[in-house]
Amino acid sequence: MLKRILTWLRSSGPTWQYRRIWLDALIITLCLNVLAWLIFAKLGMPTSEIFAEDGPIEDLQSLSLAITALLGIVAASRTRILARFVATAITCISVVFFAREMPICRGSVTVYCVSKTWLPIIIAAAALILLIATIVFEYRHRGGLSRAIHPRLSWPLGFVAAVLGLSQLAESLDIVVIEESLESYGFMILTLSAAWLFRFARSQQVEPLGKRAKASLSRFKHAISNH
Repeated sequence: MLKRILTWLRSSGPTWQYRRIWLDALIITLCLNVLAWLIFAKLGMPTSEIFAEDGPIEDLQSLSLAITALLGIVAASRTRILARFVATAITCISVVFFAREMPICRGSVTVYCVSKTWLPIIIAAAALILLIATIVFEYRHRGGLSRAIHPRLSWPLGFVAAVLGLSQLAESLDIVVIEESLESYGFMILTLSAAWLFRFARSQQVEPLGKRAKASLSRFKHAISNH
């Protein structure tokens, strides 16, 4: 088993080209968080409230995740095979975190919020879409999943997971500023990942989404009729 894993790690394949994404995301996060802190501190809001649950920093996180989802959807519709799967995965992940970051509807919070009923439904729907996309991707392109999850390509998502893991540690230690800053950093990496895929999609020559959908449906019907 260890030998197979080492062989897989040493294998060649697609590589994530945006190598300084971690640094760009760090710079943008620091600039946005400091700017938000300066603005709201000037308005008389203490630091604890700026970085508190449902505070201004979390609003920036939600905005970042919303942009990620939109860019990911467009990128997924304009790319092929592996890039489409990666864009779909990033979109689903961003939707899950967006739903988690939204305030729960209660009391006076009735506009920008999600109910306790819809929260698990949204998360489950995003997870189901990702699961179906994974199964279809691997079925149509055998071995594609092993290329998609290879650290050479997927390291930004692994880095996001590590950053968000550290944010959970900070939460357990009740260090709110560090917790929210790390979350902002992780979500910004997702945003820049989607932005890079969106930029990559612009250079791709693909058929319109409707035409590709009809072709996929025809192949599916053909496969069913032959069984």
